[in-house]
Amino acid sequence: MIAARQRITGPRRAILDWIAAVDTPFTAETVVSALAEQGFSSRPTIYRTVDWLRSVGWIARVQADAPDHAYVRLLPGHYHPVVCERCGKTLVIAGCSALADVRSALHKRGFEVHTHVLELRGLCEHCRDSNETVHNDYDCLA
Repeated sequence: MIAARQRITGPRRAILDWIAAVDTPFTAETVVSALAEQGFSSRPTIYRTVDWLRSVGWIARVQADAPDHAYVRLLPGHYHPVVCERCGKTLVIAGCSALADVRSALHKRGFEVHTHVLELRGLCEHCRDSNETVHNDYDCLA
């Protein structure tokens, strides 16, 4: 068993293994397609597992120019994704030290922040050094 009393069944193991191996944003349909190639075809199980992983903080939803929600894997705790706009590579930064000034400024104006979403987008080192055109959608989500 893992957190939130979820048993690791064979199908969940396949989903977890696939997500653990990917370092770019993905959709539930991306997982469905990838696992269908391995003979696994339970779309509802994949969607439920993706929802559960998001609820317990193992993956986070990111902004994407695609019709479906896109996700990146995280570690439990408080992290924020940094996504390359060209290749989709995702880095993860821990904590919220960068938000201290914003919280302080808002508090001075009487606003109390309860939660936030921070997603940074740009170019990774490899893509920044490349001469290719930047696309705002993720090729892996097409």
